Amino acid sequence: MSKIQEVVVRPREGRGKGDTGRLRRSGLIPSVVYGLGVAPTALTVEPKQVSKVIHSELGINAVLNLRLEGTDETRHVMIKSVDVHPVTDRLTHVDFLRLDMDQEIHTSVEIELVGLSEGVKLGGVLSLVRHELEISCLPKNLIGAIQVDVTEMKLNDTLRVGDLPAFEGVTYKLGASRVVAVLSAPGAAEEVTEEEEFEEPAAAAE
Repeated sequence: MSKIQEVVVRPREGRGKGDTGRLRRSGLIPSVVYGLGVAPTALTVEPKQVSKVIHSELGINAVLNLRLEGTDETRHVMIKSVDVHPVTDRLTHVDFLRLDMDQEIHTSVEIELVGLSEGVKLGGVLSLVRHELEISCLPKNLIGAIQVDVTEMKLNDTLRVGDLPAFEGVTYKLGASRVVAVLSAPGAAEEVTEEEEFEEPAAAAE
């Protein structure tokens, strides 16, 4: 596990629109930390600290040390969600999730296709059906993305969950037969969507 980044936060007092506006004008954004059966805590944080985490190797799946400003009080968290302004793309809010380093967590990881496949060279179309995949693991085993080398994919090949690389301590939450990407021949079928996938047979009702 790489070095854990530290994010410094401050307690948040006001909760109204006016307080939020003044907060953002001062260079801070509102935040909340929750989870592990503990009541949510309202905080403020510098958006540049959050942006640094988002653009790090693990992105929002990075384990963080959340430290209360002016104290040595810290706890392990990860970013659960962020809000951005629809016009400026500036961060406007962030939620942190408390972590127990000995307890598995569930999160979604982006799937990245790498390389130029043989089928695409022949005019085929490579369609990514599933852009992210849910995983479970201990916080120390979190990954930033699932990179898949598609260089050897040929026309009419299908990439499935079972073809994805394995990571130590990480479990994929979908069955091995579920479709991730398809490489269609030129002028072949329409784009495949998740709804058009062949589902695994359901267990028979008793």
